[in-house]
Amino acid sequence: MKDILKKPKYGAADLITLLWKASPLYAAIANIYPLLAALLPTVSLLATAAFIDAALAVVAGTRPPVAVAAPVAVLLAVTLHDYALRILLNLVSTKRAIFLHRTLRPALLKRVAELDYSHIEDQDTADLLSRVVPAFDTRVVECNQSVMSLASSAVSAAGIIVTITLSVWWAGLIIVAAAVPLMFIAKKAGENSYAARRETSKITRRAAYLSQVITDREAVEERTVFGYADALNERYYERSHAARKIQQRVTFMNFIKQKAGGVFGSVIAVGVMGSMLPPALDGSLDYGMFIALSGGILTLISQLSWGINSQVEEIAKQKEYLNDLTKFVGLSVSEDATALPKRGTELDKIDFEKIEFDNVSFSYPGTEKLVLDGASFTIERGRHYAFVGVNGAGKTTVTKLLTGLYTNYTGEIRVDGRELRDFSQSELKGLSACVFQDFARIGFSLYDNIAVGAYDADEAAVLAAAETAGLGETIAKLPGGIHTKLLKIYEGGADLSGGEWQRVAIARSLVNPAPLRILDEPTAALDPLSESRVYERFEEISKGRTTLFISHRLGSTKLADTIFVLSDGKITEQGGHAELMRQNGLYAEMFSSQAEWYTESQIL
Repeated sequence: MKDILKKPKYGAADLITLLWKASPLYAAIANIYPLLAALLPTVSLLATAAFIDAALAVVAGTRPPVAVAAPVAVLLAVTLHDYALRILLNLVSTKRAIFLHRTLRPALLKRVAELDYSHIEDQDTADLLSRVVPAFDTRVVECNQSVMSLASSAVSAAGIIVTITLSVWWAGLIIVAAAVPLMFIAKKAGENSYAARRETSKITRRAAYLSQVITDREAVEERTVFGYADALNERYYERSHAARKIQQRVTFMNFIKQKAGGVFGSVIAVGVMGSMLPPALDGSLDYGMFIALSGGILTLISQLSWGINSQVEEIAKQKEYLNDLTKFVGLSVSEDATALPKRGTELDKIDFEKIEFDNVSFSYPGTEKLVLDGASFTIERGRHYAFVGVNGAGKTTVTKLLTGLYTNYTGEIRVDGRELRDFSQSELKGLSACVFQDFARIGFSLYDNIAVGAYDADEAAVLAAAETAGLGETIAKLPGGIHTKLLKIYEGGADLSGGEWQRVAIARSLVNPAPLRILDEPTAALDPLSESRVYERFEEISKGRTTLFISHRLGSTKLADTIFVLSDGKITEQGGHAELMRQNGLYAEMFSSQAEWYTESQIL
């Protein structure tokens, strides 16, 4: 399946080949049968003509009644075949959908997981993903079906046209000539429809976010207390209505064009049938063939005006989707992004003696402001460090660079002399364990929420991490203990408070054996005294490991061997707590302003 997402460019041929690459068996069924079945309308037309002529001959007494048996049998077989095959094909379609969902979705999600982190925070990429990702496996089928439906209709139409042409040669030519402008209208309609979807994707994505906020149970308390649901509903309506108006405008214009094409086709059909009347009256065209051809012409014009017209429109949409798919696979990726963290043996595991930031500067993609501007500092093994500074000083950016989320910095970040950009994703993941500001709250059990921090952790390690993070009392009150599901949508499930969830995130990092532990504002939901206790317990378990505390609250700073003060993208102060207090600079000012939050016994 992976090859499907490896092409540099997707074109018209991929409308067919995508399904063949995903499943040759289902592609064969989907492609061969419709072409064979497309001949049935021509067979039905000829059988109808034969039946009418035979019936008229039976009435006239020139042929025996058994003469109608053969054409009736053919018509009955066509009808039964259509009914039986429809049931069988529905079953095949269901099995195909299940198969493709199981095979294509993982391949697509793996590709999304491999995207460079810079794309994750990019608005245009988010809009692109909203168009490409949700229906990828069904799009593979739809691309194929669009072409095969058109091919099937074309074969069916060709059979009728050939039959008409053999009987009345000029009638077939008129119908073929009339089909050209109808196809052009359909192609433009498809392109316009997908262009409208591309234009509205930004609006609908934001509307979907508002819908989530309005309906999400996590925001129910604030919605109730502040009463902002009506205001969000109004914004949601504005956005969804704007998207709907764009789509309606395109749909209306396409409808008008298709209606005009239908009227044009109907005029052609009436004209052709009228011109066939004289040959029927003078006997040069059998009555049965005249009636059958008249029905065939009406069917054909309907196909050209609406059936084939819609199929051409759908193919135009699918080609535009393939253009988006080309953009998606063209996004830069980290090929080993989904690799597991490197653990290995004692001799092979990731470790370091020192990490150096050497004149590192960085600005986020699409911006010019330097978040880090020539920052230089050294982190030594086994020591505790704190990064402090006002909001926006660059503290979290240090975390993102250390974990390899961004690599477009200038200067160097060296781990024992080796540039960080030379590390594989497996090595980067094995280097650090992080507690981010926005940590994941997963609808698993409490045990599994902690264990995701280390795929190879045993139960004793998970329980020890939970206890160290201060979750002992929480586990004791949960109905299923540490194996309780952490969502009330589950039977016997439970919700945690914000502070308890932060302890879960901290436990998740504690169970990870990485040599570098990073806590990026992990205690924002805790009161200052609880924060101090968490940091003290974290210090106990982190002895012998390297720890980075990143916070604008300074309850952790006295635990640090070295404190780095970030201001305007630079390290403006560094040293121990006592030393920085004596300097009476920015750190001393920040600490003094927060001193009243902590009791003497806890922090001062």
